[in-house]
Amino acid sequence: MSRNFKPVKKDSVEYIRASDLKKDGITGVVVEGTFLSTVPNNIDERKDDFKIEREDGSVVIVNGAGNLGFSMKNVDAGDFIQIKYLGMQEIAKGPHKGRPSHNFEVFKAD
Repeated sequence: MSRNFKPVKKDSVEYIRASDLKKDGITGVVVEGTFLSTVPNNIDERKDDFKIEREDGSVVIVNGAGNLGFSMKNVDAGDFIQIKYLGMQEIAKGPHKGRPSHNFEVFKAD
């Protein structure tokens, strides 16, 4: 079988970090695409990051900050999703009550 190979771009993966979104004042939809998998976070092994493929084929890894990891527990590989960054919000309850945290919303397509 013959295959057509194309060069792999070294910078073909985009990384989205909540701290950068906050610093740049960005809110709203930050990525939309097919959820591929969780990947280990390079800095905190207790967290997962999330690998998503956009409709144009580009790959994005979203850092699992704030409540994003909790919301992503209800997403399966292959789901078409949209992730919105809402900025910082004070945690309302639990052991971290009163501390600011990155706030995300995750939506799945029907």
